[in-house]
Amino acid sequence: MVIRWIITAALLITSQLVLAAEFISSVDRKQIGRSDPVTLQLQHVDSQGGFLNLLSTDMPDLSPLERDWNVVGRPRISKESSNVNGKSTSTTRWEVELLPRRTGEVLIPALSYKGEYSDPIRINVEDTATTEPEKSEHFFFEVEVSSGTHYVQEQLLYIERMYYTVNHDDASLSEFEVANARVQPLMDPKKHITVVDGQRIGVYERRYAIFPESSGTLVIPGQRFTARVTDRYNRFRGSAETIVSKPIELTINPIPDSYPQAPWIPASRFVLEETFSTPPTEWQAGEPVTRTFTIKATGLNSGQVPPVPMAEVEGLRYYPDQTQDNSSISEQGIVTTITQSVALVPGAAGELILPEVRIPWWNTLENKVEYATLPEHVITVTPAATAPPSSQTSPGISEPPVEPVAGELPVDSGIWKLALGASVVMNGLLLAVVAWLMLRQPSSSAASVVPDHQARKEAADKKQKEDEHYYWRELKKSARENNAQAIRENIIHWASAASGRPMTSLAQAEVWLNDVRLSAALAELDATLYSADKNSAFNGSSITLLIERAMKANKSQENQESLPELY
Repeated sequence: MVIRWIITAALLITSQLVLAAEFISSVDRKQIGRSDPVTLQLQHVDSQGGFLNLLSTDMPDLSPLERDWNVVGRPRISKESSNVNGKSTSTTRWEVELLPRRTGEVLIPALSYKGEYSDPIRINVEDTATTEPEKSEHFFFEVEVSSGTHYVQEQLLYIERMYYTVNHDDASLSEFEVANARVQPLMDPKKHITVVDGQRIGVYERRYAIFPESSGTLVIPGQRFTARVTDRYNRFRGSAETIVSKPIELTINPIPDSYPQAPWIPASRFVLEETFSTPPTEWQAGEPVTRTFTIKATGLNSGQVPPVPMAEVEGLRYYPDQTQDNSSISEQGIVTTITQSVALVPGAAGELILPEVRIPWWNTLENKVEYATLPEHVITVTPAATAPPSSQTSPGISEPPVEPVAGELPVDSGIWKLALGASVVMNGLLLAVVAWLMLRQPSSSAASVVPDHQARKEAADKKQKEDEHYYWRELKKSARENNAQAIRENIIHWASAASGRPMTSLAQAEVWLNDVRLSAALAELDATLYSADKNSAFNGSSITLLIERAMKANKSQENQESLPELY
């Protein structure tokens, strides 16, 4: 009897443990068109973890979905906790937007989370673009997209208007996401009234900038609008209506073969300007001059604008300053203004030539290569300013002899000689005291003769070190986030500050670091950003480690080369 009771208790405890957590999957619909999204909801309910589960950042393994589905954007996460009769339960939900990769019966496979598995779900994907109506009696969509030829990383403007003619509640628009593209909202969704054919019609309007990340076919999914049409006599009654805008397919071209070997800049407008803190006719040796470049680009974000290339000029030192981003977003798109400053210090008097600056860019309105240029500057550097000579009595000018005034007694020559001797002795003692005081304070005297340009040079060197540490921190941060574009930019900025040389390309940094393994990683980085094949398994976390190894190896080699030969 006792044994039976023990077995029964054990079975009850086991059943409670089994039911302590469950992982459930569901979808918003099981019949879709080939361009329709489906929303997969995953729900994990845990009756034992309680509040601690709300702090967890773990995610279900979504990799099994990649066989037949494109995951659009990042999963949306919501968490909640409840306590009933002293029993705490935590619930975590993930909403995942999926686009089918093929038609027919497509399976959403079982997914796992913390040892629990969800049930598989079968979705019927029809060979039509969408199964939802594009308009109804009360609602209809109007969508505009940039026309013409489109290129990878070019800004595409998307304008969506949803018109309605009746009162309604619980209105909702699907979240705007596009696979293989970055999406930038240009405005908050707004609601306004317009007049069409003399009829007042309500409008929901949204605007986005889309930046395709790869060439090929870009699909902008149909956007779903859902609302409940209210009854004029009873606002709590009404019928639900759903419409979906027509999906849009665009052909995205790769970088043209005619584009030169330079950073890819697709823009509708690209202007380069410059200013100098000191006019080119007034440069002095050792005196820093700030050269400021300003780039104004339409249709690019700041991450797409490369730094201005500066050729190395003999006899001129460079100290780059931090770049300022003054980008603005409007309903017409993104306008980026980048200000890049660098301190130039000429080392000696003579003639310097600042070469012409020439940046290629792709005019998306004209579909051709153009160049933003700055002219060559011929600078005549004057010697450093010296202290003006002290004023002295001009030679050759003598005071006229003073005639004795009538009635005065002549001074005895012996007394005159005695007074002159006393004056000489007193002057000698005064000079000795002054010399002794000067010897007592050598540091202040030495400091007074240090040239001003030496202090400026020390300040510039300090600024260079600060920039080096700043960009190294930014590089490590972008590497942790695996942000390929930010990694590329920060490597260039850091290498420029660390080497004291102007660098504007990844190739210059690669040559300076001179490491085979690092070169392979940098080639993979560029392939991730610019290759038409987006299957690269790039991992940015190893970049900083490879750079540190390259720096240690280069330093060790320099130390060996500096050792004296043995005799």
